[in-house]
Amino acid sequence: KALEAIALEKDNVEDTEDRTKPDVENIDKRAGELMSDFNSQVFPPDYDIPTECKKPDYKKAITLVQNKYREGTLSKISVADLRLYCKGVRIKIASNAKKAELLEAVQKFLG
Repeated sequence: KALEAIALEKDNVEDTEDRTKPDVENIDKRAGELMSDFNSQVFPPDYDIPTECKKPDYKKAITLVQNKYREGTLSKISVADLRLYCKGVRIKIASNAKKAELLEAVQKFLG
């Protein structure tokens, strides 16, 4: 419905139910006990099960890359940090880019 409203340039967009979110209440009702049993068998009693994913630290990657660039040791940065930097400063790179390609893109951006 929302796509239809946008395509037809309508001002009113009906609220739609987000069906991509899991029905946590129903899942817990149907499998909550089984999941608790599983967790108690797999994880130690004092283990805190994370509920959220860790977000990428773009600021840290940007600072790291800028410092290494000034020092002339850019090639010592990991591929993961180079990718994070590129994403943080919005440098378009191929998903399968090699380290040399990432370094070239970063140097071009900074130089």
